[in-house]
Amino acid sequence: MKKLNKLLIVGIICIICFILDNSLMPFFAIKTIYPSLLFTFVVCYSISSGSWEGLWLGIFSGFLQDIYFINGFWTNTFVNMIICFVAGFVGANIFRQKRFIPVIACLLLSILKGVLLFVILWLSGMTINISDVFFTSVYNMIVCIFMYIPVYRFCKIDSMKSEWKF
Repeated sequence: MKKLNKLLIVGIICIICFILDNSLMPFFAIKTIYPSLLFTFVVCYSISSGSWEGLWLGIFSGFLQDIYFINGFWTNTFVNMIICFVAGFVGANIFRQKRFIPVIACLLLSILKGVLLFVILWLSGMTINISDVFFTSVYNMIVCIFMYIPVYRFCKIDSMKSEWKF
């Protein structure tokens, strides 16, 4: 029952972040560049929860992002899966309760996501503006500064922890 509650709560948070990304965040754009709450949330959650949960959350969040990315469907799903898996690996090797490394990891993983999307789309004959990747990544990092600790605390709630059964 706890597992179902956890999946439901995280899924609802992802959907809310997705809705806010597409309805509210464009109003905070600086020269058409705005952060992704969904991507920042899944990176923070993956760092706090580990690679396995990050992998599945990356697939779900990428699928949500692909809804508005018709020409490259499954691209965000694939890239988010990789990024969240790496974020979980990073989280396993740091002091998670500190904010500095996760925020820097969010910046670097956002840049990696942008570069991977650029390469995949370039190989398929489409283009994106590569110069926007850095600025979007910095914006995601700024959001991560405020988002990481609440997400970390959320992951530490008893009903959100995965328990080992032997």
